[in-house]
Amino acid sequence: MDKQFDITKFDVDKSIAAQKEYCEQKGAPHFAPYDGRCHCCKNNIYKPLGYKRGQSASWIGRTGYRSVENCLLEEADYISGITVEKAGKELVTGCPHCNRSYCD
Repeated sequence: MDKQFDITKFDVDKSIAAQKEYCEQKGAPHFAPYDGRCHCCKNNIYKPLGYKRGQSASWIGRTGYRSVENCLLEEADYISGITVEKAGKELVTGCPHCNRSYCD
């Protein structure tokens, strides 16, 4: 796992508020789910999920979202999720876990 990973950079409530504030300040549409839960994969976009390299992905259901089994953060080779900082600086347009777009 990336030695610079810091779990304290993730906070669901603060990230939701940061994205809402970003959209209001920029006059941008709010694409992200208001509760943070992806309507496609059901994971919270503002929570970190860990993955191991070499895991095979499968395509699930009619929507065709990408599903990869996650692992413990301590054992992960890479982490997906949106930090408070990123939610406050960038427009969220999709799920970092299943790559589903919210703006199409």
